[in-house]
Amino acid sequence: MERVQVTPRSFPTNLIDKDWANRKHMHKKNSEHFLSLVHDMKLRDDDVWVVTLPKCGTTWMQELSWLLLNNCDFAGALAKDQELRSPFLEFGFSLHDDVQRSFGPIEKLNSPRLIKSHLPLALLPSKLWEGQHKVIYVFRNPLDHWVSRYYHGVTFGFHYGKTLHQFFDEILASDDFATEIIEHAHEFYQLRNEPWVFYTSFERMKKDLRGVINDVSSFLNKPINEQQMEQLLKHLSFEEMKKNPTTNHLWEFSQVKHKNAGKEKHPFVRRGDVNGYKDELTPEQIEKANIGIQRILEKNSVTMDELLLKNDP
Repeated sequence: MERVQVTPRSFPTNLIDKDWANRKHMHKKNSEHFLSLVHDMKLRDDDVWVVTLPKCGTTWMQELSWLLLNNCDFAGALAKDQELRSPFLEFGFSLHDDVQRSFGPIEKLNSPRLIKSHLPLALLPSKLWEGQHKVIYVFRNPLDHWVSRYYHGVTFGFHYGKTLHQFFDEILASDDFATEIIEHAHEFYQLRNEPWVFYTSFERMKKDLRGVINDVSSFLNKPINEQQMEQLLKHLSFEEMKKNPTTNHLWEFSQVKHKNAGKEKHPFVRRGDVNGYKDELTPEQIEKANIGIQRILEKNSVTMDELLLKNDP
């Protein structure tokens, strides 16, 4: 998918005071109409959004959030693909160039709607900037993000025939390869104390899933009892998520018409490790990536430990 620089219709200057004119936003080519519709999107009072970059724990958090919003209906979760219960806003347009296939499934959902998006803050619906809706954001170490994104892309056909090292060298060849992921996360990190934003990380979910479940339960005002907690911990475990067909994006894969789709398959829930990149990338690639990432972190006056919430209790 060819991506080009796009200019948001407006900027969330009421939320973050920064030089928005120099904030580089990238999206699919010829997406102006779609992004304009997103900007003006009508929201319902009880909408909840899960916003991430790809392969950062999105599916994990969606499953948790959907279950909390639907009174821990495990039977319902297992009976229907997650993508149909919690639609991905950009999917229909990105894959089919069809805005109705993006907005239609969301408009048909019963409330409360759980909507997924990978869009950055300034490209999301401007109504969200008013702080009347709930947004859950999940960040992940960029190196694990890129490795996981590669295997996902191979399965869907986009990276078929290319090795991980070739893919990652192409990532590193871009002067601003780290800018998008760091700024995407940092903007939500700056809003982490707003009552309408819940910010967490994949690493924190791995370290203390029970604690994150409790936090999201409080954020959504959906209390649970100890029996439900134990059920959630089991349902959301790596072993259960890996074997659950409704959380492995089989429906999404069925929509992909790429000529190389499925020629090499990797499970959507693949390793689920923290720092798994260390035994998949070369030391030289890791060093070069970390130098670029550190430069963008310093530019934004934030550390990786802060974005990953490593120092949070």
